Amino acid sequence: MPVADPFAPISSSNTINQKIQDLTGDCNGSRQQFTVSSAYKTSLLQIYWNGILQTSTEITEDSQTQFTTSFTPAVGDNLVAIYIEK
Repeated sequence: MPVADPFAPISSSNTINQKIQDLTGDCNGSRQQFTVSSAYKTSLLQIYWNGILQTSTEITEDSQTQFTTSFTPAVGDNLVAIYIEK
């Protein structure tokens, strides 16, 4: 979803693409590394596990499309990634 860039000058028409990706189907009780469909800007990845925003102590960004969690989402857990597309 394109949104206005909050850091662009007021007269600018720059937009950024915010992506929301449901990774619930990838939760299997053993997996801790997940992949999103588009490259994201470093440090702008938000992961929600069962509706709770995880902090940087629970998430490690492995590449521009992959991250690892310190927890193991079980089958039926909800895992959602929100990020700014690079």
